[in-house]
Amino acid sequence: MAKIAFLGAGMMGQPMIRNLLRAGHTVVVYNRTVDKARELEKFGARVAATPKLAATGATVIWSSVTNDAASAAVWAGDDGALEADLAPGAFAIESSTVSPDWVLHLRDLAVARGLRFLDCPVAGRPDVAEAGQLKVFAGGSAVDVDAIRPILAGVSKGVMHLGVVGSGITFKLIYNVMGAIQVAACAEGMFACEAAGIDISVAAEGFSAGATGSPHVVRHARYMAEGVHEDPVQFSGRMRIKDFDYGIQLIESVGAQSVIGHAARSVFAQMVEHDMGDHNDSELIDTLRRAHRRNGK
Repeated sequence: MAKIAFLGAGMMGQPMIRNLLRAGHTVVVYNRTVDKARELEKFGARVAATPKLAATGATVIWSSVTNDAASAAVWAGDDGALEADLAPGAFAIESSTVSPDWVLHLRDLAVARGLRFLDCPVAGRPDVAEAGQLKVFAGGSAVDVDAIRPILAGVSKGVMHLGVVGSGITFKLIYNVMGAIQVAACAEGMFACEAAGIDISVAAEGFSAGATGSPHVVRHARYMAEGVHEDPVQFSGRMRIKDFDYGIQLIESVGAQSVIGHAARSVFAQMVEHDMGDHNDSELIDTLRRAHRRNGK
């Protein structure tokens, strides 16, 4: 069993940590908000006051935080994990949805400290994380990915090895842009039906049962039709915009187009404009309703 330092006990980190504990691993947790980390003590986790203390002696250091700035703080900030007395040959795993540029910089910092670095962003919401059914998109050497698979198995139903370090987050960002485009399209389609006088419960059924019925559409159309959304919020409009910003920049940096990505981002930007940025992404339909009323329709 591994000694794991887990940096980040948020909406995704908490269920991942619980599953690692259930798998028999020792887990030391750091979270900026200590009370969230304390909730994990009853499951057997220990709580550290700093990332450095959490990472000391760990065989795996694993991060799941919000963005580049949060990742930089836990790894390379004051009392960051990379300042710890590190176990020789320990793994550093970045599972946060961050920018590829930061992942590659973090790889260099980690390798300089003798760590084996992997970028392993995950796909799935907190309920999927709780069930241990996340998808892992791994970037790194085949040897390192194979070595870490037994530990990743504790939180996931499968590991896709995409290639070298950076390929995991590259795929995850493209994946998230595609997913968010589907949510935006669902909101626009559902509201268009409503505006045209069609019962949106029937519309949700039609969109879900037909060729348009991706898992994103099935999930979000139901919430939009029922007007009942996830509590607590599992994926906010503001987080969608963050992923769009990283993802569109990545897509365009390799010479590809993100025309639809830009358009879908502009739809989500309306959530922030209407003070709904921290609401569920499924509440995008309510933003469209507000815009419709504002335009006097």
